[in-house]
Amino acid sequence: MRFFLLLALVTVSFILTSAIQPLGKGYNSHCMCLKLESRVIPQHSLRSVEIFPRGSHCKNTEVIAGLVSGEKICLNPRTAWVKKLIQFIEKKERMIKKA
Repeated sequence: MRFFLLLALVTVSFILTSAIQPLGKGYNSHCMCLKLESRVIPQHSLRSVEIFPRGSHCKNTEVIAGLVSGEKICLNPRTAWVKKLIQFIEKKERMIKKA
């Protein structure tokens, strides 16, 4: 009897978890940045910058910089230069949306 109960429980769990849709492409259910870099990265070394606002997946805003070398590093969003970088990117995005 216990076997059938356990089998039913596993089957129901499998059905329920397979029915749940993912939250979206690139969504991560936890923080991606474990180590933050505070030193200034020269502009010519940056290839891309991604900003992930805080939310249910992570209590911190995460800023991930792609370097020319191909490496990705997490920038400390509380440092002055990263705050300015975020403001610059957000201002540029607003201007693009207006155009």
